[in-house]
Amino acid sequence: MIDVIAPETLTKLPKDFSHAVANIAAGIPASSLTIVRGNSTNIRSCDMFQLICRLNDNNIQVVNMDLTTDDNKASFFKLLKKDLGTWTERTSLIFCQPTECENLLIEFTTNNFIHRSILYIFFWPVGEISLRFRGVIKEAMRVAVITNPRESVFRIYYNQATPNRLNHLGLVNWWAGKIYRLPVLPPANVVYKNFQGRVFYVPVLHAPPWHFVKYNNNSTVEVTGGRDDKLLALISKRLNFRYKYYDPPERSQGSSISVNGTFKGTLGLIWKRKADFFIGDVTITWERLQAVEFSFVTLADSGAFLTHAPAKLSETLAIIRPFRWEVWPLVFATLLITGPALWIVIAAPSFWLHRRQNQLGLFNDCCWFTTTLFLRQSSSKEPSSTHKARLVSVLISLGATYVIGDMYSANLTSLLARPAREQPIGTLEALEEAMRDRKYELVVERHSSSLTILENGTGVYGRLAKLMRRQKLQRVRSVEVGVRLVLAHKRIAVLGGRETLYYDTERFGSHNFHLSEKLYTRYSAIALQIGCPYLETFNDVIMNLFEAGILAKVTKDEYKNLPEQSRRSEPVTESDKENADVTGDSVANSQMQSESTIGLEPVSLTMLRGAFCLLGIGYLLAGWYCIVC
Repeated sequence: MIDVIAPETLTKLPKDFSHAVANIAAGIPASSLTIVRGNSTNIRSCDMFQLICRLNDNNIQVVNMDLTTDDNKASFFKLLKKDLGTWTERTSLIFCQPTECENLLIEFTTNNFIHRSILYIFFWPVGEISLRFRGVIKEAMRVAVITNPRESVFRIYYNQATPNRLNHLGLVNWWAGKIYRLPVLPPANVVYKNFQGRVFYVPVLHAPPWHFVKYNNNSTVEVTGGRDDKLLALISKRLNFRYKYYDPPERSQGSSISVNGTFKGTLGLIWKRKADFFIGDVTITWERLQAVEFSFVTLADSGAFLTHAPAKLSETLAIIRPFRWEVWPLVFATLLITGPALWIVIAAPSFWLHRRQNQLGLFNDCCWFTTTLFLRQSSSKEPSSTHKARLVSVLISLGATYVIGDMYSANLTSLLARPAREQPIGTLEALEEAMRDRKYELVVERHSSSLTILENGTGVYGRLAKLMRRQKLQRVRSVEVGVRLVLAHKRIAVLGGRETLYYDTERFGSHNFHLSEKLYTRYSAIALQIGCPYLETFNDVIMNLFEAGILAKVTKDEYKNLPEQSRRSEPVTESDKENADVTGDSVANSQMQSESTIGLEPVSLTMLRGAFCLLGIGYLLAGWYCIVC
């Protein structure tokens, strides 16, 4: 039957082809079939009519298209592009000669019309399937080929028939009066259940605690550990594949497709289908979803920024900090009022009885007596021995000693033992104010999701991005570099994932940093090619690890690998520490220590500088008074 087909143009269909295609379409199963005729075909109308009738008899909707003109080809490509945006399932049966089949497949690949919901079925009319045709096929592209080796017999080849052979079309089914097995094409979750020792080449970035990477001089990398390295090891063991890490050309993740149609970073390699997948704290964003697909969530995190720990306030002024500034005027007012009040109580009877008495001397004694009570000094000279005067004196003494004096002493002791610090920067509004008024600078990891939020954000995010444009340094190679900058410079903040920032603060001494409140929720997952056939298989393994609690345990184990001196340091100060929810997904909160080992300090003479300064001022005033008087 193949011999009667013209070498340059396909003019007629083989015997029983309509019956076979109808059974194949029903066994896929496909609810609709798009029949596409290329330039190298001129199939008889009766054959096409018979094929369409057969499909309609099997309740399969038919869309008939031809590619004889550029407009018709543009219409077909527009239809495919629309299906990609809506994930609409489409099965296309393509009639053309081998050379045109090869060219069409190249155009599909160039335009990235690749997805698991799109199936291309080529009818290969003459000879063996060419090497050029097989070499163009991408693994994520679903391609089936129907051949007619002899009369009334049709073989079906499929590129996703085996998990470990790329650019290969394997025989999966045949028709000889009926389909040999159903479904016609093997399901992806069955094929990719076991990769049979396949080797994946995975790009890797140094990003503790997800990956610890050592870069060698010969452009090779050595991964020494990390949470995502352990996760990938678990997945590979379950699915029976191996992997080798390599250093990507640009050591960054990648944020979005730029205006000129390029995508930088490791995600750009996946978008170009030069890498199979990437694992390593990859945040899911809308911009990235336009270029790659993501697996089930591997980490539920939140955004945050890190600043240097608030500096200690001046110890010289520690003696006035036990009370807020609003309280001190009331304390002085109480001190000024109590003396005259005691004088009024003592002097009032003499005014009523018109007795002569040295009222100025009495007033002076009352004021000095109340002053000594407030200063907790002993005084044996009472202004008056009357019961009323003694009762008022006792009330003043109780108020001065047990209310004002004890409260001041307790607060002062606490402040001296744990010195006060500056107000920390814990919100985006506070960070904006610090950048505007105090010359703070904000840095982010290049090609990261945090950078995308600033560039595309509105409100406070947009204002922060505008303030960042004044800086010489805006982007850093990694979050770790940003944390080192915060450690070295007090007026720099770094924006990133909260788990990553918390881990780095533990590594470099948590008492040196302040972690902001949770800004927004972010989810991380494994990034794969669009249309990746083994996405469902990866999801099954990750969900099983998540449900069993293994994913959380692997994450927590990374904190146990920290050096002993890091785990014994003071917990990093956090703006939402009191309201933080301790869950299995938040390792940062669960790892916080209840008591600080270096927060308390013994009282020293340095802390008492304020008291000595006040004593010196008192001596100067006393000396001046003696000289003047």
